[in-house]
Amino acid sequence: MIETESHDLVPEAARAAGGGKATRTAARLANLGLAVLAFALALVTRADADLWGHLRFGLDILDSRQLTEIDPYSFTQDVPWVNHEWLSEVQMAAAYRYGGLAGLLVLKAAIIWFVFALIWRSLARAAVRVRLTVSAMVIVGTLHMTAVARPQLWTFLCSAILCRLLPSPSWRDRWWLPLVFVFWVNSHGGWIVGLGVVGVWAAGHVWTHPSRFRSWAALVSACILATLVNPYGWGMWGFIGGTVRMERAIDEWQSLWTTPVLNWVPWALAVAGTVWMWVRHTPHRLPVAAVLVMLAFAAARVLRIESLFVATAAILLAPALSVRWPRTQVPRMSRSAAFAISGTFLALAFTSSVWLGGRALSCVPITGPWAPDLEAMASLRHAEPGRIVTPFNWGEYAIWHLGPRVRVSMDGRRETIYSDRMLAANDAVVAGTPEGLHTLAEWNPEYVWLPASSQSTSAWLVSRGYRLDIETPSSTVLVRTDQPFLPPSLAAPAACFPG
Repeated sequence: MIETESHDLVPEAARAAGGGKATRTAARLANLGLAVLAFALALVTRADADLWGHLRFGLDILDSRQLTEIDPYSFTQDVPWVNHEWLSEVQMAAAYRYGGLAGLLVLKAAIIWFVFALIWRSLARAAVRVRLTVSAMVIVGTLHMTAVARPQLWTFLCSAILCRLLPSPSWRDRWWLPLVFVFWVNSHGGWIVGLGVVGVWAAGHVWTHPSRFRSWAALVSACILATLVNPYGWGMWGFIGGTVRMERAIDEWQSLWTTPVLNWVPWALAVAGTVWMWVRHTPHRLPVAAVLVMLAFAAARVLRIESLFVATAAILLAPALSVRWPRTQVPRMSRSAAFAISGTFLALAFTSSVWLGGRALSCVPITGPWAPDLEAMASLRHAEPGRIVTPFNWGEYAIWHLGPRVRVSMDGRRETIYSDRMLAANDAVVAGTPEGLHTLAEWNPEYVWLPASSQSTSAWLVSRGYRLDIETPSSTVLVRTDQPFLPPSLAAPAACFPG
């Protein structure tokens, strides 16, 4: 009898072990499907007003192998050009030159995917429902950053790496931070926020562990010195100090409270998570709270920073969430059930990814109230060399198609190459104020491309002898009479980048 029972137990144990192994394999397959789907979602991109410029300037650097303070694309530049995003622009341009639109989108998706992989990995010890809930919160809270391909994604990447390294128990890990800042300072101006995070974290840590003052002082000093490793040296600090401020006349620099309510939800959840973490007396409580409070305040003032805040909150709150809602053992399933479920999910994930990826790679749509008039540009491509007045949202689109043969009055670089006085002058021209019309008379440009709403400026130009060569529902193009007529466009290009 004992022998029979003994022989019966062995197959049962083997079956149990086999079931556990099948469950783990199925979980890995499900994770693979989730990773592929996440990458495909990150490929989905829409054009923004600065995309043309970032690629054009990066391509110029690839060709010339140098930076210039004199901009060849504008006739109103009155500030030396500090290209603080040159490294990210070079990477974007290289991806576009050697891989076309697909190369650019793959680069963009890889950055976003890596950040979400860091967040997912940070929550490795948390329950699956917690990982999915936090990831969904970050997806919603970062849409206005992840939906476009632009240098701010490099700040998204570097801030996530920063938040993974700061809580590390190993000082060896933290000493990678100066190298992160060398890369960051040449890629995007958001490094100043990252430096603030390091300083606040260090102050909070020293407050609770005074004996570590020297170690943190050395690390913070090294990070500050690392920001000098750029083509402009200390000039980069002067540029950031003169251009980065809470109030800027750009949509994504407006207060969070001026945007749709959906944008408030991730911010509110991250704030609630910060309060919850503080009450629980978790490790690194003070530095985590100090960093998140600083970013929460900044995000409330400037919408763009919300993406950094919610992603940072997800990483820094992950240890506390993992302790409160730890990962539980997955119920064992039979081999057939485990592979049926994971195989179905994997097939659905791959099918969805192929569909999403195909649509994303076929068209980066040019949509939104800022979008330039593609029909007008079809005619403007025939313009003779000269100067063109444009609103700043259309400037880099004009640079891509017309520059440097035709130079613009304004583009999305704004404070990078234009003074506040010049910004105000161009806005006045578009608005048709007396000051703006006086400026326009001084400039005497060959071409003026205005939104259809700028009726007073258009009427004034006609009274001064300009021809109205192009008129569409969204814009007008007026041409100085000593210039050849612009031919009418036969058909507007597809509303996909580059347009």
